[in-house]
Amino acid sequence: MRERAGVVATKRSEQPDTEVLDPRFDPEPRYWARLRARAGLRADWSWPVLTAQAWLARTPQLVTVFLDGGEPRGVVWAAWVTAGTHRYRFAASGRAGRVGFLDVRSPHNSAVPGWWFAGYAPGERPGALRAHVAEYTSVMRRELGIGFRGLLVRQLAEPEVAEVAGRFRMIRPIEPIGVLDTAGHRSRDDWLATLAKKRRWELRKIDRLVTGNPAIGVDVRTGAEEDVVALTRLLRHNADKHKDVPILPLPQFGASLAKLLAEPDVRTVTYDDPVTGRRLAVALVLDHPDWPTFRTWSALPVEDGGARNLYLHVYGEMAHWSIAAGKQGVIVGKKMPKLKASLGARMVPQYAAAVPVR
Repeated sequence: MRERAGVVATKRSEQPDTEVLDPRFDPEPRYWARLRARAGLRADWSWPVLTAQAWLARTPQLVTVFLDGGEPRGVVWAAWVTAGTHRYRFAASGRAGRVGFLDVRSPHNSAVPGWWFAGYAPGERPGALRAHVAEYTSVMRRELGIGFRGLLVRQLAEPEVAEVAGRFRMIRPIEPIGVLDTAGHRSRDDWLATLAKKRRWELRKIDRLVTGNPAIGVDVRTGAEEDVVALTRLLRHNADKHKDVPILPLPQFGASLAKLLAEPDVRTVTYDDPVTGRRLAVALVLDHPDWPTFRTWSALPVEDGGARNLYLHVYGEMAHWSIAAGKQGVIVGKKMPKLKASLGARMVPQYAAAVPVR
């Protein structure tokens, strides 16, 4: 382990088949593009995005890569959480703390796991995840020392619970993940036909109101077409709503958003006033060959000139786009499970496990 001014900041493990990287200091690995493509890692795993996020995070962000003959066979992303972690403080450039735990999750995306292992899928090979977690724990113990006290592993699927269960391990259900299946549908009307009659009638009414309103324009764009400043301001309305979590999300920063929008696999569903150009709402979508992820939604409050029911409308827009693009569906994330289920999402159970390290 290499330290810079007391910070946990590592470049390469002494083990030849493992690299533990800190995107704040370490350059993009030579194999990173191949790893992302093979693992299907979305735009938030782009190295420039990880670097920008890491400099604006509360905790050091560690990316652990497992190699076989120089080629990646697995990757895990985690935040190093210590007593120095504070809800109103960025990761320190000085000492970050020597005693803590690793929060294993996907970078800034709570809808998908924070790891990938070649040939692994939940429930297909009994014992496989247990072996991967044991290997990762061993590597990080060598990197972080005796102050590494445990893992918090998020986004575990139901078949994976038994893989991490054990003595002194706490496993709890967390909010389910909504998945909007669109494969097999030929059109938006096909998708609408699967919803309950009342919801179907409501969405059709909302669609008529939105499309018939000259003050609302709807468009699906690439991230590169977006105005970063306008989008940053709009996304902060979403951050202001989250008061129900122990550590509030950091506000949206233009620097990290600019890096994300520059990635070719980022889309936005935008609502604006065609005359004034005022932004009304946006859905930020991380594209994927099969399962794009609805990462963020934000809308101008109605009292500030926003429009009603755009959140319900955007589900029809995403379904239409997903069907036209030949996707399997859209991962629509956590929160509001009853509402998402009424919009056709299948709610997939998820779990988190606290795994002590002794």
